[in-house]
Amino acid sequence: MLLGIYLQIIACILACKSLRQDIVFILDSSTSVGKRNFQKMLNFTKDFLLAADIDSGSVRVGLITYSTSVTIHFYLNTFSTKAEVFSAIDDVLYQAGSTNTADALKTLTADMFTQGHGDRDDVPSVVVVVTDGVSNINMRQTIPRADEARLSGIAIYAIGIGIKETAELQGIANTPTEDFLYTIEDFTELDQVKETLFESFCLGNIISIVGMTV
Repeated sequence: MLLGIYLQIIACILACKSLRQDIVFILDSSTSVGKRNFQKMLNFTKDFLLAADIDSGSVRVGLITYSTSVTIHFYLNTFSTKAEVFSAIDDVLYQAGSTNTADALKTLTADMFTQGHGDRDDVPSVVVVVTDGVSNINMRQTIPRADEARLSGIAIYAIGIGIKETAELQGIANTPTEDFLYTIEDFTELDQVKETLFESFCLGNIISIVGMTV
């Protein structure tokens, strides 16, 4: 019986690596983050994508950073290989400023998840927001912008770093929050989140498999 469970889990992992997804990362580069911690965000993004099947076209990746303003570094259809995506991530520069999460979320429906920029109708649209603070520009628009994205079919994962007041994060992330919202104390814990987030992306059914089989 245990062998059967093990084989099912292996099957889930293999299927996970071949999943088709359109993924956009939104990284906070505000002043409170700092250059060194911003680099940890970039490393987290690359580490998360190590298992993604980008070269075959199954996974497409876009990247946004934001502080006072929003910068689109590349769209879902800008690059077609993992090497190109990683090289582009390495070229991203830290731009300090305020925390304009609302405009970053607005960019999802206005620019990123459009057919012209590589969005696919038959593929899940997924966003990972990484931030260390609550919005301080257009703050009343942050949650409504997240709601707009969800209404268009975009699933949003939120990672909050060192944030004590999580009401805004809860409004940004999809529900149930235990699957879509992650809060950690500092940037060194991003490695731990990577593993948990990966499981939430595509291995959630392992628990149900074990539960049904044991």
